Order: sequence, then structure tokens, then C-alpha cells
Amino acid sequence: MKRHTVLLLRPAHVADGFGPDTYLAQVVADSANGAVLAAQKEVTEMDDLDLGPKDYHPLITVKGWHDDITPEAYR
Repeated sequence: MKRHTVLLLRPAHVADGFGPDTYLAQVVADSANGAVLAAQKEVTEMDDLDLGPKDYHPLITVKGWHDDITPEAYR
């Protein structure tokens, strides 16, 4: 099992009020595909909406755990 960071795009209708929204997940999986699936499951459970994991589109998957360090002014 390896550490992965996955950035997912939330569905447009979930973020209507404030524009595009993403979800950054740090997961442990055997492969990049497994990491995406784990991140999709995690966000689906967290959002607790009537959505399926495939409603969250992967934007990037990278090896290791990475933190978002975007300055607050740009978020």
C-alpha cells in the first residue's frame, strides 16, 4: 500500500452557489486507480448527498501525501 494525494472536482450542481469546488484527499492504496476510488468513496460519504463516487471527477493523482499551501487570499 502506498500513499497518494488525489484532487477531485465536485459536480457542478453541488457548487452552484460559489463556483467550481474541489476536494483534496490523502489516501492509502495499491495503485493510482485504487487511490481515486478511495478518494471518491471518502468524499461521497463526507458530502452525504444523493451522489455516487463517479460524480466526482479526478483532476490529478500524485504519489505521496501533499498539502494544499495556496494562500488564503486565493481560495
